[in-house]
Amino acid sequence: MIFKILIPVIIILILVVLGLGIGIIFSKKKKFPEGSIGKNKDMQKLKITCAKHDELHLCGKDGGCCGSDLENGHKI
Repeated sequence: MIFKILIPVIIILILVVLGLGIGIIFSKKKKFPEGSIGKNKDMQKLKITCAKHDELHLCGKDGGCCGSDLENGHKI
């Protein structure tokens, strides 16, 4: 009884995952957003910083994290 439902569900999930994978791999227009908070321009506009940067700022240490110094607006 369970196998009558489980097998079609697994087949549908496999087809969906393959379809999404093919769409991502072969589409040239789609781009993934930048994952690093220090390099993501949209997050910088919203003044969102990473936890490491906040921790260094609270401890009084100079410098940023993720390859940028967000307070001074330039890269290290």
